[in-house]
Amino acid sequence: MAKEKKMDTSSSKQTWLKCIGCGYETDLFKERKFRCPRCGNLYDVMHNFELVYGENLNAYTKKFDDRAAQIAFHSDDPTIHSGVWRFKEWIMPFIPNENIITLKEGIVPIVRAGKHLRNWIGTDMNLWLILEGITPTGSFKDFGGTVLITVAKTAGVSAITCASTGDTSAMAAAYAASAGMKCAVILPRGKVTAAQLAQPLAHGAKVITLPGSFDDCMRVMQELVRLGAYPANSLNPSRIEGHQATVFQVAQFFGWHLPDWISVPVGNGSNVSSLGKAMRLMKRFGLKKTSRILGCQSRAASPLAKSWNMTSPSGKNFLENWKKNFRPMKVGETTATAARIGDPVSRDKAMRELVYFDGAMQIAEERDLNKAVAVCGLDGHFVCPQTGIALAGVRGAAKKGWIKNGASVVVVSTAHGIKFTESATRDLQKNIIDAKDCETETVAKILKL
Repeated sequence: MAKEKKMDTSSSKQTWLKCIGCGYETDLFKERKFRCPRCGNLYDVMHNFELVYGENLNAYTKKFDDRAAQIAFHSDDPTIHSGVWRFKEWIMPFIPNENIITLKEGIVPIVRAGKHLRNWIGTDMNLWLILEGITPTGSFKDFGGTVLITVAKTAGVSAITCASTGDTSAMAAAYAASAGMKCAVILPRGKVTAAQLAQPLAHGAKVITLPGSFDDCMRVMQELVRLGAYPANSLNPSRIEGHQATVFQVAQFFGWHLPDWISVPVGNGSNVSSLGKAMRLMKRFGLKKTSRILGCQSRAASPLAKSWNMTSPSGKNFLENWKKNFRPMKVGETTATAARIGDPVSRDKAMRELVYFDGAMQIAEERDLNKAVAVCGLDGHFVCPQTGIALAGVRGAAKKGWIKNGASVVVVSTAHGIKFTESATRDLQKNIIDAKDCETETVAKILKL
């Protein structure tokens, strides 16, 4: 086994950035703009895996399984107590352990869908949920946040900034606080829940609200990056590295096999981007079967799905034609506020991965995504409205015959429903019974005892 390598931030021979458009390369630890200076495109993080275990899939998976077996024991080793850094050799192999900023994120349950959800989906499939809301800040953003802040700290960054629909701001503020860094978050006024607003405040972040949508916040954020702000959004590709842990955990859970489909809600596109990047990596190391990706958007914010539907499936130029058909949209109202994005920053990466892995896009109607949240609640799982989008997407894809009977499907539940209590309970107020007094007899009568 190779020994852990010392991080050399002056060299690009271990880890570097590569433009997804023209192939331009630069130093991850010196980059601050996160846009290619030649073509303006986004970057991928690249690693020299030959310096770790080469192309030996079994050497990697054995290491990861050994770490997973130790999670019940106390350890200060982040590769044991973090479900993200467990896969360090695939995520950020050359970062010294002492540099890692972790809140012990990422050890999340993968559960079989309950009977209410299965009945609502209405198709005989092997359906599972990975509950990524069971994390320190309550969303999947922690998977990427631990890596982003670790890279930022290693690079000597002292302050970060992000635009957010709520979950990114909570993650950025919490991890920045843990690292002793300053944090500022930019939110659309009145478009995040009270719980989501409370989180960055509790972690000491500077909160700036704008009288517009997330897309307005993101436009300002990108202009601030050009002025020197360090971004915590998925514009920064180090976040994508951490989000890959979703795929690695699913594969490990199923004995290093992947399901037929993985379904995710799509906002800015970071989750689809990371699913594809992770599966490319595993395929490179010899994994035979990968998953198809189902990207799901609400009707109110569906620019990728609408343009996907406009693009003819025939021919070899689907990706290029899809990009030509894409148009940003003015978002409507939806309970899935965390995915209320009309101009996804990571759309080119998301499109690339969806096409490469023979994926599909689905649009979820508002009534369906809210119903999905409700039926999950009856099974004991309080999931967010964005998870409802992904579940409604699975139901729609099954009705269209894309997902066949007997198929294995994992839905990424991106946040805990406790962040979205107002929308989740809006139609359930009728179940609250106001007793007329404080007498036991009164309550017994209500309970028919």
